Amino acid sequence: MAETIKHNINCADLFPVPLVIDNLGESARELNKRLMDDIHIEMEQGVASDSRSFISAWQSEAGLERKYASFMELKKHIEACAATYLTHIRYADIPSVKCAGLWANCISGAGGHSMYHIHGSGAVIATGVYYPAALIEDGKSNKEDLDDFNPQTIFRNTGVGGELIIYDPGYVIKRQVIKPSGSHYYEALKEIAPRESLLILFPQYLPHSVEPLLDDRLRRYSISFTIEKSL
Repeated sequence: MAETIKHNINCADLFPVPLVIDNLGESARELNKRLMDDIHIEMEQGVASDSRSFISAWQSEAGLERKYASFMELKKHIEACAATYLTHIRYADIPSVKCAGLWANCISGAGGHSMYHIHGSGAVIATGVYYPAALIEDGKSNKEDLDDFNPQTIFRNTGVGGELIIYDPGYVIKRQVIKPSGSHYYEALKEIAPRESLLILFPQYLPHSVEPLLDDRLRRYSISFTIEKSL
């Protein structure tokens, strides 16, 4: 008689990568306006950083939370979101972590983009981006209901460029592997469409870039930051 062999099968997700999606919604509409006003002040003053990852675009110097009340307010909201992130990854010393060095970005017109890069090292634990506006065409304001939000809808191609691209650290290797149909475990990158009041937070080691805009009438505004351990 054949022996009956029993299985004791367990599945686990190795090397998980955390991502936080936060929607500040309509409650941030007035804050977004103040952030945009202050970004324009900074741009009009001709204050800009040395070119980093952005091409055919403007980037401010870091530390705008020390210059503008709007950025200081945003910093507090980012830190509240970061606390959830740190709890999720079971970080042991949350009070020692702060949001630091906020800077603004503006891509204007066709061809503007950001190259493949990461943010920080050493004491930097995470990084992210906040969108005070959606893609703006010829200065038109956004009338979308910002509280009507499904997180899954941001993972899409806009059709006009400006997507944030987040790459798996094994991107090069994964691109050489045939992806099983319907399996997100074999995906090598994710596209995220800019949306007003959207806050994205992820590990500092994740490479990312911004796709070129395809229309000269478009502008793309964003605010970047790092989450760091206080030394």
